[in-house]
Amino acid sequence: MKLFLSILLAGLLGILAFLGPIGIYILCAIIVGIIFRSFILLNEIHKQVVPANANDKVKDVYERYIKERDEKERKAIGE
Repeated sequence: MKLFLSILLAGLLGILAFLGPIGIYILCAIIVGIIFRSFILLNEIHKQVVPANANDKVKDVYERYIKERDEKERKAIGE
């Protein structure tokens, strides 16, 4: 059923392209709307799949590295 509806929609869009500038304008507006909606859906999916604090482990390791590096520099200067 979805395939049939897709075929009908593609046919309608093809007919719009032959209606001149108005048909091409409508066709472009539909395509831009679909692309815009796709980006919004991808962003929502990304927010659900990737947790907000996924980089905390990387940040913790980096901060630990900075602390260890500073401690080594203090020991080297103190010796």
